Amino acid sequence: MIPEVFQSSEQVRGGSLWLPVLGMIIFFLGMNMRIELHFQEKEKEKEEE
Repeated sequence: MIPEVFQSSEQVRGGSLWLPVLGMIIFFLGMNMRIELHFQEKEKEKEEE
């Protein structure tokens, strides 16, 4: 019984570590997409002028 409890707690710890990491990756990808869209809008404005 005891080893099973330790194994499950280790798996939970590993899973809880991946959640913030995935969150940060998604956050940075979102920021990069916003920056790219912002630059594209500026380029379009320059082309229109």
